[in-house]
Amino acid sequence: MRCTLRTSSQGFSLIEMLIALMLGAFVLGVAVQLFTNASQVTWIVSQRAELQQDARASFNILTKDISLANAGLSDSPFYSGVGLATGTANKPTFGCDYTGTCHLGALNTGSVLYPVSGGVNYLFGIVPGWQTGPTLSATAGPTDAITIVYLDRDFLLNQYRVRFDDINGNSVTFGMPVVVPNPVPQAVNNSAVGLQRGDLVLFQSGTSGAIAEVTAPVPAGGGPNYQVAFANGSPLGFNQNAATSGNLQTTIIQNAGNVGVFMPNTTATRVWAITYYIDNTRPTPTLMRLVNGRLPVPVAENVTDLRFTYNTYDATGNLLNNSGDGGLSSATPVMPSAIRTINLVHLTVRGQSRGVGLNGYQAVDLHSSISARNMGFINRYN
Repeated sequence: MRCTLRTSSQGFSLIEMLIALMLGAFVLGVAVQLFTNASQVTWIVSQRAELQQDARASFNILTKDISLANAGLSDSPFYSGVGLATGTANKPTFGCDYTGTCHLGALNTGSVLYPVSGGVNYLFGIVPGWQTGPTLSATAGPTDAITIVYLDRDFLLNQYRVRFDDINGNSVTFGMPVVVPNPVPQAVNNSAVGLQRGDLVLFQSGTSGAIAEVTAPVPAGGGPNYQVAFANGSPLGFNQNAATSGNLQTTIIQNAGNVGVFMPNTTATRVWAITYYIDNTRPTPTLMRLVNGRLPVPVAENVTDLRFTYNTYDATGNLLNNSGDGGLSSATPVMPSAIRTINLVHLTVRGQSRGVGLNGYQAVDLHSSISARNMGFINRYN
């Protein structure tokens, strides 16, 4: 008997091939969809985490400054605001840097330091900047800015003796005391914490006070004396020799003593006047932080909204107003010294880019209500 091995050359039929192709395409399509969904979820999670981190960091910086509003001023004779240079057409302002560039548009063109009785310009712990920022959404309208003012207690400038080198206070020498205090105050020209061009300094003599602006870098040197320029016509308008009140000459020098000697009853403390605003001239809208008259620095990119309202109260605790300008434009204007609560209505941070297949950007919108304790504090005990 002979066995014969047969080999069939017949392959898959057309129907079998079509079924196999359809099944393969289905499995491949499901795999691609699962991969796409997983990639989108990963992108969303990473974007959301980055957004939360960026938004929280900028939120913490902003709210910390707001909570310190009026600190150091609340327990001084200037609780209701510090009088500034008055009596000339050039009114002091803020939101500008030492190069002369102003960043708040129309807010920089008028007196943003709120004239009170007698037309005197005052600097308060909180200065609302309602609708003074750029318009990023036509529906929402212009964004807000805000300026917070408080005294710097970390830099021990108040430990130095003060000497006015000329009758107008265009130059001031800070000298180390004969008995060096403990701790030893930092050098006035210290690169980390010392005075810089554009800084504001509050000079106090008894119940009188005047704020002046540093107009040049502090010269290098090891002390013990440091000469600082406070030249007339400073970019923010704080130094005005022709002012009838609120400048160094009329408020401090003429009342405190002679020029060219260290005045034992005069102290100096740096003032922080910090303005937050949105800059839309950069590649993406950016929340900026401008300290005194220094150059502004970015806090967070892709910030698409910044809005505040302010609660103002009278001396008996009755709510006067809750509005974006703190009640300044109401029938009976309310001064910023009556602000007790600052409501951060919107701090909106947007993602860097859209995701593949997603409609729109990821965004985080933060809200808070901040009680500025130093705005309501009155030292009733001497």
